[in-house]
Amino acid sequence: MAEKVLPQGLGFADVLLVPQYSDIRSRYGDQIDTSTRIARGMPPIHIPIISSNMDTVTESKMAIAMALHGGIGIIHRFMTAKQQAEEIRKVKETMRVMEDDPPLITDSATIGDALDLLRRRPRGYVLAYSGDSFSGQFSGIATTRDFLAAPADAPIAAIMTPREKIITVMVGTTREQAVEIMKSHRIEKIPVIGTDGMLVGVYTLNDSEFFQRYPNASLDREGRLMVGAAIGVQNGDVQRAHMLQQVESDVLVLDIAHGHLIYTAEMLKQLKVDEGITVPIIAGNVATREGTIYLRDSGADGGKIGVGAGLVCDTRSVAGSGRSQITAVMEAAEAVANDRDPMAIISDGGTREPGDIPKAIGAGADAVMIGSLFAGTDESPGEPVLIDGTLQNMVRGMASASAFRDRQALGDSTTDKDKYVPEGRTIFTPYKGPVSKVISNLVGGLRSGMSYTGAHTIDEMKKRAKFQIIPSGTPEQRREMR
Repeated sequence: MAEKVLPQGLGFADVLLVPQYSDIRSRYGDQIDTSTRIARGMPPIHIPIISSNMDTVTESKMAIAMALHGGIGIIHRFMTAKQQAEEIRKVKETMRVMEDDPPLITDSATIGDALDLLRRRPRGYVLAYSGDSFSGQFSGIATTRDFLAAPADAPIAAIMTPREKIITVMVGTTREQAVEIMKSHRIEKIPVIGTDGMLVGVYTLNDSEFFQRYPNASLDREGRLMVGAAIGVQNGDVQRAHMLQQVESDVLVLDIAHGHLIYTAEMLKQLKVDEGITVPIIAGNVATREGTIYLRDSGADGGKIGVGAGLVCDTRSVAGSGRSQITAVMEAAEAVANDRDPMAIISDGGTREPGDIPKAIGAGADAVMIGSLFAGTDESPGEPVLIDGTLQNMVRGMASASAFRDRQALGDSTTDKDKYVPEGRTIFTPYKGPVSKVISNLVGGLRSGMSYTGAHTIDEMKKRAKFQIIPSGTPEQRREMR
């Protein structure tokens, strides 16, 4: 009997963080550092918040906003691999310290050709070169403003600024220095030239403004926004992983509802050993110590912890399976606590309010993945609809019936539709406006929780946090007791 029934588990609503002595003078000041890691081999992100790889939550628009505000978004996989790669490209094209791979086009091309290029790479300018291939020398530059001066079938050479009239800077010029030069000459782009006269890259005012507006943006080692992408375990997902690595996705998320499954180890081995994928991989989901160790031993760089806790997840009612989230995260964190380079622990599911994030971190998570709270924002996919006089957005679990039908249409599922039992549901959530407001509330709650705990960093929060179990009662009663 004792081996059959585990002790009572604890969810977010079952515990409170115990206030402790704190020397933090302001929860908004620089005494608190919320940066964290979400996978081995990745640069840190500035806030421990990840937008979920749900098709009603994260595409490029959401991923851009998440990275600009210090988190990261995971592009969902319920589209073609080519479409998913394009979503990654959009994020990577948003900003960078210096463009070392500028949009290039031959000067014999037309304005229409240049506009087609900029639809794929929306950087606002093209560099033109002479000849059949680019060798490092460019013959001119044209911006979106120049394209208005002539019809689409006119050659680029007719409207571009020629090389001899272009202001450039030498390699070694800092971004700040380049900005001053651009402002003094009232230009928005400035090529960087090496000592051999060849193009090194391009500075832009637009990129500089992003850095000024978003000083805590999550950036890769080349100064571009970080973004992740989800993959599955179907045959085509190996090729998808290669394509996502090629477009420089910063992390891959192996998306399996039940991660403590033979497919997880097989896929991780195939990707990392057989296929040579070097992008860090987060795998999941699991909810036990044994499941966490399984992910670690299979080669995962991060683990998603949580089964059945999500707002649009029906696994607990359909399959009768799941685990209380605080207990699951605690077990997972303890399972890797003594590792020399432990995989990151990501709490996935059950976050309903800002206070749940410091609780998850206090339980041992390095970061929190959030879905439904981000649905219904300006950046989430889909347009709001008017229902009973209020604007609302659809949000659905990726194991819902409608999501399954869409997966079948993409050839992503081999399950017979007559045998499929949905473990997710579709609901509507109120329109929430810009996601920046939601992020601000969540980060504010985290910083407050860290202040009450006296924790200056995420690692300190994981070590210092203590919990008080709330007496039993309905969720409403427990909420009133707070």
